[in-house]
Amino acid sequence: MKNKVNRDFPAAVRKVSVLAVLGLCAGAAHAQSSVTLYGSLDGGLRNLVNGTKTGGAALTMASNGVFESNRWGLQGVEDLGDGLKALFNLESGYVLSTGANNNTTGIEFQRRATVGMSGSFGRVDVGHQFSLQHYLIDDFEPLYFKYLSITEATSLTDGNTGRDDNDIYYTGNFGPIIVRAEYALGGVAGSVNDGSTRAVGFNYRTPTLKFGWGYTHKTNQLIAGVGPYSGDDQYTAGGAYTLGPVTVLGGWANNMQDAPTSGSSVRNQYLWGGARYQVTPFTEIIAAYYDNKNDTSGVTGRKDVAILSVTYSLSKQTNLYTDVDYTKFKGGLITNVVLNPSTRPSQTGISVGINHWF
Repeated sequence: MKNKVNRDFPAAVRKVSVLAVLGLCAGAAHAQSSVTLYGSLDGGLRNLVNGTKTGGAALTMASNGVFESNRWGLQGVEDLGDGLKALFNLESGYVLSTGANNNTTGIEFQRRATVGMSGSFGRVDVGHQFSLQHYLIDDFEPLYFKYLSITEATSLTDGNTGRDDNDIYYTGNFGPIIVRAEYALGGVAGSVNDGSTRAVGFNYRTPTLKFGWGYTHKTNQLIAGVGPYSGDDQYTAGGAYTLGPVTVLGGWANNMQDAPTSGSSVRNQYLWGGARYQVTPFTEIIAAYYDNKNDTSGVTGRKDVAILSVTYSLSKQTNLYTDVDYTKFKGGLITNVVLNPSTRPSQTGISVGINHWF
């Protein structure tokens, strides 16, 4: 019976059926997708003098990474055709020495959880992700956002580990200019403004010269979970210049927040600079300096960090690293237990370790 039905089918119909099947196959082949597993393993030793209230020196295994934070993630791309792509990224941190999650909140993908699309219009990512300030400063942060537990780089991205929840982030590439815009929903009942973040910025890039500027406005609580919401503004600018094996970088940021009902305020001015020297294709030396001038409700203080880093590449994925750093606290920051938990006026650190990317 099956053969009889096939013979009775008009030739034109059989041709249309074959073409339809081929069309479906072609569509399936066109919408290609890929998922990549990646991560970083950073194991090192760190000796820190005056890192605790008792003082003295403490030798520890920097289980969450000195040079690079330990993490693993999944990154996916689906080609939708006509230059349009669907994207996602999930990323989680962990403690190398124990294998535990690196936070106590129970959030699995606390580092990044986004989905988005890219095309000729640019790229839009939605979810929990790095702030606009993080991507902006990346062009002129001397240490490539390494040694985050030592430097002021996290503070430069307006705190919160440099990430925002409920975030919509746009990136547009137009030749040497990268345009950036961000809007993070506040999620506070009864107010669209409270808890929200709005930011704009741009980067200009050439092989020798890079510079950028950005503005971020947050509406949050001066003390998390306490009191009314108020405006929190940050202005940021910086640049980098490369000549042969040497790159000189620097930047400035000014962060201001007031709580009018309580009369409280916080001001942070950041200045930073540094130089990278690519000694050989395998060895790089970086020297950097960070200055943070803080004013909290009229009490002023200062934090200065100097750091010297040397890295040696065993391969494209494996580095050996070492650093020497010195931190000095002045004025109100000596006794500020939030910004200086040890309450010691100075700290000296030495680190050595190995980092592997996969």
